[in-house]
Amino acid sequence: MFLVYLGCSALLLAQIAFNFVDIDLWHQMNLIRASLTAGHLLTQDPFSYVPTVHPMLDHEWGAGVLALFVGRWMGGAGLLLLKFTAAFGSLLLTMRVAQMRGASIALLGFLAPLSIHLLFLGFLPAVRAQAYSFLFTAALLCALESARRGHAGWLWLWLLIFPLWVNLHGGFVVGLGFVALFALEQAIARQPIGSALLALNGMTLEVFLNPYGVRYLDYLARALTMARPRIPEWGPLWSLQWSIVLAFAIATSIWLYTIAQQKTLRAPGVLLLTASAFEALLHRKMLPFFAITWLCYAPASFQATPAGQWLLRFTQKRARFVALAWTLAIAACLTVAVRGQFWKIEVPQSAALPLYPVGAVDYLAANQFHGNVMTPFRSGAYVSWKLYPAVKVSIDSRYEVAYPDDWVERTFRFYQAAPGWRETLETYRTDIVLFPRNSPIASPLRGLGWNSVYRDGLFEIAARPGLTLPVLDHSTASFAGTFP
Repeated sequence: MFLVYLGCSALLLAQIAFNFVDIDLWHQMNLIRASLTAGHLLTQDPFSYVPTVHPMLDHEWGAGVLALFVGRWMGGAGLLLLKFTAAFGSLLLTMRVAQMRGASIALLGFLAPLSIHLLFLGFLPAVRAQAYSFLFTAALLCALESARRGHAGWLWLWLLIFPLWVNLHGGFVVGLGFVALFALEQAIARQPIGSALLALNGMTLEVFLNPYGVRYLDYLARALTMARPRIPEWGPLWSLQWSIVLAFAIATSIWLYTIAQQKTLRAPGVLLLTASAFEALLHRKMLPFFAITWLCYAPASFQATPAGQWLLRFTQKRARFVALAWTLAIAACLTVAVRGQFWKIEVPQSAALPLYPVGAVDYLAANQFHGNVMTPFRSGAYVSWKLYPAVKVSIDSRYEVAYPDDWVERTFRFYQAAPGWRETLETYRTDIVLFPRNSPIASPLRGLGWNSVYRDGLFEIAARPGLTLPVLDHSTASFAGTFP
């Protein structure tokens, strides 16, 4: 058992060993820092020079509290602590549920790597607010399985935990849906549903334990139903790399084979797996929810099939070989993790990961710039965190939290130099434009008389006519940002 758990943990570590700060973390911390200065949680955006949504309700405000205080206390090490706690906690709790359902540890060792390859995407950056949703989902499934076995006390403990999820990330709605589906499964199987219904009612009431009150429901309704065509992670599953699509297909095939062998749709987890698979197909961001649910329910059910029994006998007859294979796999995964320097965290400005305009921000700070900066969607939060209140930005990655849908679309079209870009630039007073050097907007800006005042290998700054700033060319320099 120890080798399997250690091996699966090492595999997950190897896949998430490269640590970079998530783009959303900056605006999460920025909100809490500004709120502390104001003396209350802000519902009016102070960071942008364009009109924003009012009231501004941030479903990740609790994640900002965690990141800010842990980051101030422990620096980057604090973020890694949060990331790895969420990642390994999700994996180990999920494997525990599989064992509670009767899955052999040997069989689990064969199937868990498949789930890990679907799970790791949720834990790549340090640390995404969504990572907390994965951890809470695993904990909830553990409590539900305990309740299925007659230990309803775990659901009452869950009710003490759920308000944390409500205030850390909007993914708590998955928890509500899972409990509802669990109750329906129990009803179909003619099993007691009283504790599940009581837990669902309690969780529903606990949604109101947030700083925004009933207004939060309006925000959730909009956030859950809006389209996000400009955000790749909200795209379909098949937009991911082929190995992940293949892993999903294999995992789904194993589950369908299991259902066919059982000749019943009453197996535990059928509704949960169906719902999570459907969501993963539509939105790859939801894939880790499927990975967690699949690993909870599929191994034990598959073990009861002829193929599962054959695989179980195969592993039992070759126990020494399997132990040696796990030992070698652990050594290989730990080698990969060490080479990836899993203990380090980066704020990257590189061709491989051009997230942060570190050099451009340093230039503006060194010149004590005050004014309005047009920023790309993914870079605005970093610029704001580093330069606010001297600098206000046109947009950051908060999307529906702070910005109207029309402005988000106009910003993307601006950087593509699409028709109407000039109107977007002139609608609100913009002092400088920050853009990737390969952006289509570069040439049209120069045609309007905007002067290039800074450039490096990846980013460039153009100043409006009449604004004087020193010219700096850092095209050959390399940059690495710092946290916080």
